Amino acid sequence: MRHLLTSRGYTFIDAILQLSALMLFSQLILFYSVWFKQVERYFFHAEPIEWEIFSLDIESYVSTVTTMGEQLNQNGIRFVKNGEEFDIECYQSSIRKQKNRLGHEPMLTGLNSCKVQLIGDYVIIQVDFENGRNEERTYEVSISSQ
Repeated sequence: MRHLLTSRGYTFIDAILQLSALMLFSQLILFYSVWFKQVERYFFHAEPIEWEIFSLDIESYVSTVTTMGEQLNQNGIRFVKNGEEFDIECYQSSIRKQKNRLGHEPMLTGLNSCKVQLIGDYVIIQVDFENGRNEERTYEVSISSQ
């Protein structure tokens, strides 16, 4: 008799319980995938962070320079700071820096285009990232007489 009570088979109630558990887990998976896409958008795309780091770097370079000049075709700037010559220029899909005309160091990558202008005592840098984001920043140049 005991054997008959425990082996009654797969019931409609069992099916409803399993279906509700499946629906609950599918909703959790859907929620997780939407949440992960939002996290990925804000934390795994580094363009805003790279732009701010680049901007702070440029700001430190153009403060207290001895001379400042614009390169041809609004391609970059050349300046002297602490007796060393620097070139910061747009090149292909990046902005790169050159010190004393030796080698190149990438400063900002992943660009579609960029433009560097020197207008009076201001440097204006405009960039278009590959993902369509556009940034522009103006830096004040402080020329000292060393």
